[in-house]
Amino acid sequence: MRVPQHLVDRRREELRSLIRRDGFLPVAEICRRLDVSEATARRDLAAVEANGHITRTYGGALADYNSAFASHDERSGRARPAKARIAEQAVARMPRTGTIFLDAGTTLQATARALTQRGDLTGLVVVTNSLAAASVLGAAKGVELHVVGGEFLNRQAALMGPRAIKALGEWSFTAAFLGGEGMDAAGISNSHASVAAFQQSVLRHAQRVFFCLDASKLGRATPHRVAGWSRPTVLITDATPARLAASGIKLPPSQLLRA
Repeated sequence: MRVPQHLVDRRREELRSLIRRDGFLPVAEICRRLDVSEATARRDLAAVEANGHITRTYGGALADYNSAFASHDERSGRARPAKARIAEQAVARMPRTGTIFLDAGTTLQATARALTQRGDLTGLVVVTNSLAAASVLGAAKGVELHVVGGEFLNRQAALMGPRAIKALGEWSFTAAFLGGEGMDAAGISNSHASVAAFQQSVLRHAQRVFFCLDASKLGRATPHRVAGWSRPTVLITDATPARLAASGIKLPPSQLLRA
């Protein structure tokens, strides 16, 4: 039986909203959320892509970062208590002196906010590509703050791209604190190639790396892999070990910090 066009249009608008909110959705997840077949999901993706703001990828669809991806302000309200707890754990692992890197993203902005509660930050150098984090830390007492240059991604309030990666070449970080859009058995991932490439460059310049992801990212696999679990990184998360294990993530205690 043919589905009325107004119901098709409503379903496709919901699909567009889901992709915009999540950044990336695989076809299997689209089928589950909308209760449609794979063939219907692919037809809907083609129709939504034709109207702009998403790009179909192998196995799913990706939001346009600079027009359809949820903005920094929109994302900042999600999982706020969990992000605050992750931020506290991250700050507790920061050195009193030395050079650290703070990534873009709402969890890292919360981390910047928590860092200002430490008081006098004299002796600490903070490098970031996040204008949101920089605005928080700009008035902090004693901190030496640097912002790497690059292409501005409006909805992330972040600087990325080849110029930003080149700017990282001047730095060596005692510790780096990074975000991500997904974490699954294979590791940490992001939906935008520019973000993943930038984070991989940070990894090469950091002595210690902490990934700060709340439980809503668990079980998600976005198109661009940043790092696998075999790399000596530490995950700071509010997800329980049982939930992590259910997603195929089994980390030794030295690589897992519960928030």
